[in-house]
Amino acid sequence: MFIRYTIMLLLVIFTAPSSFCSGAMIDMDKNSINSIRAIVDDEIITHEEVIKHAAVAIKEAQERYRENELMDKIEEILKDTLEEMINRKVLIKEANRLFSTNEFMMKDVEKDLDSFVKGAVKKVGSLSKYYEIAESQGINPIEKRNALKEDIMIDKIMKENVYDRVKIQPKLLRRYYCENIDEFRQKKEVKLRHIMIKFSAHKGNKEETFSVAQQIMSRIKKGESFSALAQQYSEGPNAENGGLWSFEEVRELRKDLRDVVYNLKDNECSKITESSVGYHIFKVELIKPEKIQAFEAVQDEIYKKIYREETTRLKNQYINSLKTGVFVQIID
Repeated sequence: MFIRYTIMLLLVIFTAPSSFCSGAMIDMDKNSINSIRAIVDDEIITHEEVIKHAAVAIKEAQERYRENELMDKIEEILKDTLEEMINRKVLIKEANRLFSTNEFMMKDVEKDLDSFVKGAVKKVGSLSKYYEIAESQGINPIEKRNALKEDIMIDKIMKENVYDRVKIQPKLLRRYYCENIDEFRQKKEVKLRHIMIKFSAHKGNKEETFSVAQQIMSRIKKGESFSALAQQYSEGPNAENGGLWSFEEVRELRKDLRDVVYNLKDNECSKITESSVGYHIFKVELIKPEKIQAFEAVQDEIYKKIYREETTRLKNQYINSLKTGVFVQIID
């Protein structure tokens, strides 16, 4: 219930004018926004922090989803964001534990951090410009440096405990290919030209519409350019381009018309075909037959997929092992 209420509040905030948003977030419901969402040992995560971290994803969701689907998506985003923030705190605690007792490791972190900051300063031109840009974006440079330091430490322990442990043997790639062969099956693709004569253009008179289609068909059979005739007479999509349809557009055709097209050979012209809106004439110009991609062509894709899955598995396993030594409580 609390999450749903928060989502409604967020929708008001994110769709309100910027002048309203500047102070409204907390003023509208201070207790709700600043409530604690999770406790990780002696640290807390507030709902305001979760919303701040999720803001970009929520705005993107607003552009793609509507109504109940949007509500569900925002709820998912908030849940995932909270989990990511908890995991980050758990990882930071482990990193601090490891690095605080190892002077050599900490010096290595500081070296990487200095190198990163110097690179950022060099990119913008000067240290003063770096601070100016940070302030204009509402970023505290000192807090940002601390966050970067934490990122570097997390990367180092993740490399040792996760990334370096990912081992993908070549035989796994071949096995995945054989067990999931349908993923690599490329369906038949057809590119065609299309002429449509609509009933509505002839006051719903089917005989008159069919007569026009017959006259066009007669001219096609005599060798006239299908493209030119489509430009001149077609009342269907892409007429200005000679009635040319792409592979993707052909796949969107209604099934009965798509079946007609898929039964044609390359450069073959269809018979006059009736639909609920008029008469159609199709001409296939290019066919890519159905085929299964060779293993050699997709093995890199398979490797990346298995690598991502194995990395996610080992990452979750590692973080869950760390959580056994940390007090974590999520507050609904």
